[in-house]
Amino acid sequence: MVYILYNPLANNGQGTEGLDEVIAAAGQRHPGQTPTLVDVTKQDEGALLLGLPPEDEAIVCGGDGTLHYLINALDGQVPAADVYLWRMGTGNDFLRDVLGKSKQQMVRLNEYLRDLPTGWVEDASQRFLNNLSFGLDGQVCELGEQEKARLGRPVNYIKLALRLVLRDFQSFSAAVTVDGVTKNYERVWLASAFNGRYVGGGMMLAPDQDRTREQMCCVVLHSLNRATVLLHLAKVYWGGHVKMRQCDVRFGREISVRSDRPASLNMDGEPIARVTSFTAKK
Repeated sequence: MVYILYNPLANNGQGTEGLDEVIAAAGQRHPGQTPTLVDVTKQDEGALLLGLPPEDEAIVCGGDGTLHYLINALDGQVPAADVYLWRMGTGNDFLRDVLGKSKQQMVRLNEYLRDLPTGWVEDASQRFLNNLSFGLDGQVCELGEQEKARLGRPVNYIKLALRLVLRDFQSFSAAVTVDGVTKNYERVWLASAFNGRYVGGGMMLAPDQDRTREQMCCVVLHSLNRATVLLHLAKVYWGGHVKMRQCDVRFGREISVRSDRPASLNMDGEPIARVTSFTAKK
């Protein structure tokens, strides 16, 4: 059996567009079989996938948000059946990380579902696939969700980031601990734990990270004023920011951040809350 799992809310509410192409591709892979369509907003996708026998196959349609909900529905388990992701998101940072510049539409997920990091925020925990970001990136995601709800259409995240850099974002002080070693920073704009290299639809904030390694990458952008951030902002799209003296990069299996005031936090592009601390472990 072949299952096609789709989220009608993905891709800014256009998650059903392109399903005909997925159905056609599934038919070419498995001639004579009619795929079963599954709306993941109406069914427990984790239970479904974990209950499939090895000879079945599932194609998950969506992007980073869809994947974030999927890995938490699976709760650390890997299905026996082959599970594929079909490119149907907006940011697609996971696909950008594993496929590079390839325009390939589909990638097997099973090998990337193992040993994922977990983020603890206050009393709750979730697994994440790409990143747990604290600061500017988190506030961009938070503001983006507010704008989408207000306008009822997709928003320009680059414009939102520029608005925050020029006017609204307030930096903070933070103590960042990586595998037991604590460093203190002032005027922090970003303090994040990365499992992959990309966030925000193409920003290569952790260019030296490999999601298959046992460690996460901690990136802290600090000691910055608005003019300096604006001058170097474009560097995050090719990873040039890591050469700045105001960028501290460390690798470890446990990363904790504690700030002097609440800041916006996002996980895999999904706004979480405004908090003063988080811990990530892999």
